[in-house]
Amino acid sequence: MTLAPRPWIFDVPAYVPGRPARDEEGSLASNESPLGASPDVGTSIARAIPRIHRYPDPLASELRSALADYHGVNPEQILVGNGSDELIVLVATAYLAQGGHVVTADPAYRIDEISTRLVAGRVTGVPLADGVHDLNAMAEVEADIAYVVNPHNPTGTAHQRQEIERFLRTARAAFTIVDEAYIDFCDDPENASAVGLLDLGSFAVLRTFSKVYGLASLRIGYLIAPTEVISILRRVRTPFSVNSLAQAGALAALRDREHFARVREHTIKARLEVIDELRVIGLRPYPSQANFVLVPVPDESGAAAHLGNYGVQVRPGTALGIPGHLRISVPPPQGMDRLRAAIRTLSVGELG
Repeated sequence: MTLAPRPWIFDVPAYVPGRPARDEEGSLASNESPLGASPDVGTSIARAIPRIHRYPDPLASELRSALADYHGVNPEQILVGNGSDELIVLVATAYLAQGGHVVTADPAYRIDEISTRLVAGRVTGVPLADGVHDLNAMAEVEADIAYVVNPHNPTGTAHQRQEIERFLRTARAAFTIVDEAYIDFCDDPENASAVGLLDLGSFAVLRTFSKVYGLASLRIGYLIAPTEVISILRRVRTPFSVNSLAQAGALAALRDREHFARVREHTIKARLEVIDELRVIGLRPYPSQANFVLVPVPDESGAAAHLGNYGVQVRPGTALGIPGHLRISVPPPQGMDRLRAAIRTLSVGELG
């Protein structure tokens, strides 16, 4: 007898990570924080190390309470996970196994599709309309779950709260998950976030500590959802998936509002600089509200290779489901000059 994988596993698309650069200044492929984590994070983690022989709090109670205060919700509405990716997989496991149906934008964040296909679910991808979710078309699709990524990845475009509210009220999907990984980089995040709409029910908001808080290596995120959904997801998760160092670091990061403000201010300013530089050479980047910029280029591989020669690693659109584009993360302050030089020396051939 031979052990064989379930047949649907062969339908699961492999995730293609961004390539690391030779240094921090040129690593612009994975949308990481351009200023790193708060200094308080390291201090908090150091204090937690003497207790690493103990299992972590399975509910991340202190962090969950702080998040509840921050968002003005009940702690029972929050589930902390090993990155938002774990939470997406938990949703798929609990609600999509054996034929569940997801509607999402096409292209979209790849983990939504991967997790659905991993449990033998179905995915309907609705093409973007001018670089943004076609919410009207998505609302017409009968599905178990609708995924709305706001701001969208990989385009960086964003919807306002009233557009999300209209979708939530009209969608034929049974439940909606609004992924707000990049919401804090919006010009007006309060007017874009769906957290204030949670009383509508039948939807959840997904957040991460990987972006504005700079904790990508610690793998920690959270879901805000109706309590009955949180209760079900607890049944299908492993009991100690969020380690104690990640919990300590996330709590410190959440409390350091000054660092949060610095990251946000730098990102918005640098994003505009990147957009301006691309426009100078005749390219037309999308109007991003995230910590990256997506730009169409006639020669994707040639342009990416040119930037790589300058020590700048970006994400080719082909890996993101949108060929003919490059996604460029906002650089740290010391990396802007290198990126600017690399962009300004792109050749006519590389630009088509």
